[in-house]
Amino acid sequence: MFQQSIQQREKDLQQLREAVESQKRSAQTAVEDSERIFTELIRSIERSRSELIRLIRDQEKTAVSRAEGRLERLEQEINDLRRRDAELEQLSHTQDHIQFLCPPGSLRSVQLPITISPHLSFNHVGKSVSNLKEKLEDFCKEEIEQISGRVKYIEIIPLKESKTRPELLQYCKFLTLDPNTVNKCLHLSEGNKVAKGTKKAQPYPDHPDRFDYYFQVLCRESVYNEPHPHSPDHIHSDTLSWDCCVLRLYHLEKI
Repeated sequence: MFQQSIQQREKDLQQLREAVESQKRSAQTAVEDSERIFTELIRSIERSRSELIRLIRDQEKTAVSRAEGRLERLEQEINDLRRRDAELEQLSHTQDHIQFLCPPGSLRSVQLPITISPHLSFNHVGKSVSNLKEKLEDFCKEEIEQISGRVKYIEIIPLKESKTRPELLQYCKFLTLDPNTVNKCLHLSEGNKVAKGTKKAQPYPDHPDRFDYYFQVLCRESVYNEPHPHSPDHIHSDTLSWDCCVLRLYHLEKI
C-alpha cells in the first residue's frame, strides 16, 4: 500500500521537476525572443528616424540651394539697377537728348516678382512625428497589457479557484465602455465607465458598430483570457441583470 503511494509520489515528483525545468526553458526562450524582437524594433525605429532626418536635410539643402541661387540673381539685379541709376543720373546732365532718352541697357529683360512659398516651415513634420509617437505608445501600451494578462496566468500548479467575494475582488477591473457600440437606450456617464438604462433614446450618432436591437455595449479593453468577475458598478439597467451583461460583454469582446 505504502509502496504504491511512494511510487505515485515519486512519479509526481519527477513530473513536477520536469514541469519546472520546462517552464524555466520556456521563460528563458521567451525572454531571449522578447529581447531580440524589441532590439529589432528599436533598430527599425532608429532607421526610420535616420531616414526622416536625411529626407528633411536633403529637402532643406535643395530648397536653400534654390533660394540662394535666386538671392545671388537678386543681388546682381540690385547692383545693375544701382549702376544704371547712376548712369541715368549722369546722363541727365548731358546735352545729348537722344542718348538721354535711350540710355544703354534700358531695354533689358522685365524683372519677375519673387513669390515666397506658403509651404515654408517643417512644423507639420514635427506634429506628424508627435502623433506617430502617441499612436505607437498607445499601441504598445495596449499590446503590453494584453501580453501581461496572458503572462500572469502561466503557471505550473493551478491556483485554487477563487470563491469568496474578497478573492474575486482582486481581479476587479473597471471597464471603459465604447460609445460607438452602445445602444441608444443606454446612457453613458462618468467618463464612459457607467451605463444606465434610459427610457429616452440618446442622441448618439450613427455608427456601423452600434447595437440597434439589444441593450448592449462593448468595452474598449480586452477581457479575453481574464477572470470573469468585473465590478457591478459599470452597468445599471432595470431590464438586464448584471450577470447577463457580463456574459454578453465577455462573449462579444472575445469574438
